[in-house]
Amino acid sequence: MNGKLQLGLVTLLLFFVSATASAEQIRQATLANFAGEVLVKQDGGEWKPATPGITMKINDEIKTSSGASAEVLLDNGNTGSVKIREKSHFKIDTMNVDPTTGDKVTYLNLALGRILIQVQKLQGDSKFEVRTPTSTTGVRGTVFEVSVE
Repeated sequence: MNGKLQLGLVTLLLFFVSATASAEQIRQATLANFAGEVLVKQDGGEWKPATPGITMKINDEIKTSSGASAEVLLDNGNTGSVKIREKSHFKIDTMNVDPTTGDKVTYLNLALGRILIQVQKLQGDSKFEVRTPTSTTGVRGTVFEVSVE
């Protein structure tokens, strides 16, 4: 086999191995359950009534009305969960993973209302933050509440 063909095959093999490893590192947030009037905005579209089990992506938003609540599982609960209380406006800003180290970066956003977050102990250089219009809270693993009036 000539050298150029071997180099091409090795490059192609490395590309497929890298793509497979990256595919295994996909993170997800799932609307596990909700009660009352809960609206979801996905892919910059219109606000629609929530349905159980929908997968939330980066920049997707949830709004809860008076008396409503919702729970979002991060990585099937392996990273944590977010309980969104009534009259809240919540958004997923970032959910990334470094394919080399496995470190996770999670940035959530609360524009209005109240959320209760349970975060599993983070590994390595992983980051977990909740941003509001006036502050940013970072944790490494705990249960905490954030409120915006």
